[in-house]
Amino acid sequence: MRLGPLRHPWFAAFSGSVGLGGIGDEVARLALPLLILDLTHSIAAAATLRLVQALPYVFFGGILGVLIDRADKRKLLIGCDALSVALTLTIPVSVAAGVFSLNLLYVIGFLLGTVEVAWGVTTDFSVIPALVDPDELTSANAAYFGIDRFARILGPTIGGLAIAAFGTANAMYIASLAFIPTLFTFTLMPPIYDLHRPTAKITPRVIASEMADGFRFVFENRILRWLLVLMFIANLGQQGIQTLLLYVLREENGLDEVTIGLALSLAGAVTVLASFIAPRLARGRPLGHTLLGSAAAAGLIVSLMALARDWRLIVAGFAARETAWMGFIIYAFVPRQREVPAHIRGRANGAFRTLVLISNSFSAPFLSFVVAIASSSTAFAVAGASALIAVVVTYFTPLREYNLNEPRDGENTLAEPTAAE
Repeated sequence: MRLGPLRHPWFAAFSGSVGLGGIGDEVARLALPLLILDLTHSIAAAATLRLVQALPYVFFGGILGVLIDRADKRKLLIGCDALSVALTLTIPVSVAAGVFSLNLLYVIGFLLGTVEVAWGVTTDFSVIPALVDPDELTSANAAYFGIDRFARILGPTIGGLAIAAFGTANAMYIASLAFIPTLFTFTLMPPIYDLHRPTAKITPRVIASEMADGFRFVFENRILRWLLVLMFIANLGQQGIQTLLLYVLREENGLDEVTIGLALSLAGAVTVLASFIAPRLARGRPLGHTLLGSAAAAGLIVSLMALARDWRLIVAGFAARETAWMGFIIYAFVPRQREVPAHIRGRANGAFRTLVLISNSFSAPFLSFVVAIASSSTAFAVAGASALIAVVVTYFTPLREYNLNEPRDGENTLAEPTAAE
């Protein structure tokens, strides 16, 4: 039986714990926008939550990247998970105490987003590459996202049932459990990936210099530079899709939370396919081809969603888009994991995410603005066009021929042993 990257025990434990945590995370992704929509019936208010959750990447991504390169990553991740549990519990506790407000929710969302910056940059670009062999990264990303997506099939349904049974705010008690599995795993995991830490004393001058190193590396690497352009343009329309979908289902179609949860779970079930087919599609051709192809497919599907009038067709289109987009994300991780040397991964990927998250931050507000001045159908068309434009802009660049990829089945590669062994 071929286990691929899952034969590495700590990668398997890490991926499994992230998958379990994904159930709780999906509860929060459903409960928080619905809580805002129930209070305000405004897509702009729901989009503002997405904005405040993403802004920490813009404000702190570069600085945190410098600190991540120096940190004991195991202790950092333990602290991030513990803080995330406390912040999430603040929401239902504040409701029970009668002090909850929309502004408080925005503050908590901003703080959770700040913690997520440190957690995401560390796990995606320092932990995963250290737990598997270098030539397994596409398969490892696919397995990681596949396990995560499989768990997230259950999350919206559980969230919908929990909201119906206990109320939207009380469902956040379940959401707080999202961080427990990884907290437990990181507590047990040895610091096998804690290498190449800079030793210079932290001063404002050093922080500024090392932040500049990260941004300079991204702009000077022609693959990362064009990948950044691709993601910046595409994400402007793509990252706000779920907020737009929830608005259409809740406000325009009047669906209850259980139906919405089931619809999102069924849509999520389809995306598991991406984790199985992504590595196979990438073999035997430049990775850049499949990267651009998956982005174009996602853009075309979202554009067609503008023509749908039945909410079932919209959900089906969302499922197809999620599948294509998941393949795109799997491929987009590889250059950022392999092109960046270990000693600068925090700074370079912090810089990369800072720039990409400028686009991400404004995606939901941008689409809500389109809804306000036109319609939700127009917003879907605009979202799809953003991905298609991004592909056109980057098609005749070195990104299209990027070919640092895994070998075909049966080919042997000689690689140095990694910490995973």
